[in-house]
Amino acid sequence: MSRSLLLLFLQCVGVQCHQFIHPLSHVNVAATSQLIDNSIHIQASPVVLNGSGSSVKVTWSGVTSPSTGDWIGVYAPSKADFSQKAPVKYQYAHACPTHMESGSGSLTFRMVNMRTDIGFVFFRNGIKKPVVAAVSNSVQFKNPNEPLQIHLALTHDPKTISVTWVSGAVSNPQVKWGSSSGQYTHVTKAVWTTYSVSDLCGGAATTLGWREPGWIITANMTSLYPGMLYYYMVGDDTYGWSKELSFSAPKLPDPSVATRVVAFGDMGNGMVDGSLQHWEQQPSLNTTKLISQHINETDVVFHIGDISYAVGYAAEWDEFFDQISPIASRVPYMVCIGNHERDFPNSKGYFSGTDSGGECGVPYEKRFPMPRSGLDQPWYGVSYGNIHFISMSTEHDWSVGSEQTTFLEHLLSSVDRSQTPWLVFAGHRPMYIDSTNDANQGSDLTVAKSLKKHLEPLLKSYGVDLAMWGHHHSYQRTCPVYKELCTSSAPTHVVIGMGGQSLSHDVKSVALVAVIYSLVCTVGIRS
Repeated sequence: MSRSLLLLFLQCVGVQCHQFIHPLSHVNVAATSQLIDNSIHIQASPVVLNGSGSSVKVTWSGVTSPSTGDWIGVYAPSKADFSQKAPVKYQYAHACPTHMESGSGSLTFRMVNMRTDIGFVFFRNGIKKPVVAAVSNSVQFKNPNEPLQIHLALTHDPKTISVTWVSGAVSNPQVKWGSSSGQYTHVTKAVWTTYSVSDLCGGAATTLGWREPGWIITANMTSLYPGMLYYYMVGDDTYGWSKELSFSAPKLPDPSVATRVVAFGDMGNGMVDGSLQHWEQQPSLNTTKLISQHINETDVVFHIGDISYAVGYAAEWDEFFDQISPIASRVPYMVCIGNHERDFPNSKGYFSGTDSGGECGVPYEKRFPMPRSGLDQPWYGVSYGNIHFISMSTEHDWSVGSEQTTFLEHLLSSVDRSQTPWLVFAGHRPMYIDSTNDANQGSDLTVAKSLKKHLEPLLKSYGVDLAMWGHHHSYQRTCPVYKELCTSSAPTHVVIGMGGQSLSHDVKSVALVAVIYSLVCTVGIRS
């Protein structure tokens, strides 16, 4: 049987392979003090913003002995306790050339609507012992409750697609859609949820990084005609509607229908206005730019773990969705849980590290309603055209006989290969990996050994064609391999954790792995 599957594995482009977590990005919030300098004036304008993504110009003057340690922090809400809450983002004052000469200047901030007002604070004395010197006027969005963060997802029913968005308030939220622009012949009422600080597990997620997430709203568009272009809007009459958006309905399972997939892992988000935040993944902007360029040739996106890298700093979820919404509102954006979404001590995860910053999977599951089997059971299977995709969690028990592995075997055994001849499997931490990391329970090589022991026989037995992994920030590809030997009719493994985070360098000599691996550390799109 002829099978056609186009996969684009996206890498960060236009940048060097080095660490993208900014060395000065960790503001010592607890050490913040206040010494207001009445000679410093700081002003933000305009005071009312038309919508998310609007620009705010912040102007200051009267700074004596200007320093490279002067900076402007952004806070939402504006009345936050600066010694208890981290800024949403910030810029150094000397990014404006006039600051060091005259103690005055201006910077522009691009602001995402975070459902509250915004304030700007002029700090002195750097970020390790910051001192509040002046506070601006507050800035507000015209509609703080505008529907935002719109993203689509596949469901168990190939004729149904779900749409999720966020708003600061709810009344009677709906999705309305139709096959002609401006003519919405179908309406579905939405359901909504949220989470509170008490749902999280500790760390930054419950302290300096906590922000109200708003209402997370989901509705289904049903009885779709495969491949048809639909137009839709989300929102309600009380708090407003989104602009009109469009998507093509999923293709039904069919061996003759080619599927075009974009896949990557470990992306995060980046600032387009020069600001800094807790963690920096500027190369992610290249990834989303490339996807946008290929959006008309893309059926579905798979993001294989380490999604926003918010790690407890909730504002980064808002920034992340702002970055992906132009893509995720057009095609289904499917995700797989990673260590930076789930891991935290005493949270019933498989690993006890602090990689999620205390989120322990809650924001991930609330914000991405994948067709999973239950609460904290982030494994699922979906079909699209000639492909069946199965996602596992490498952050939960995968040993033989575990709840997850039992369910995965059920999914694998249920695939109708006459309809979906391509079988693609994905998890965050890789089963096959060229790495020197063998230090502890969660190390690359230790995890890979365990995955081979418990799951590799299933992948081989049920004829998985391709296994996609992330976590290691590189592109790696194996031959069809089983038990570390190139074997026909075995899965090919790809590591695609190069969506935006710093590239990994802990690889062995190529001579040691040339038989199994093809290791790539270049840039561009690979198919």
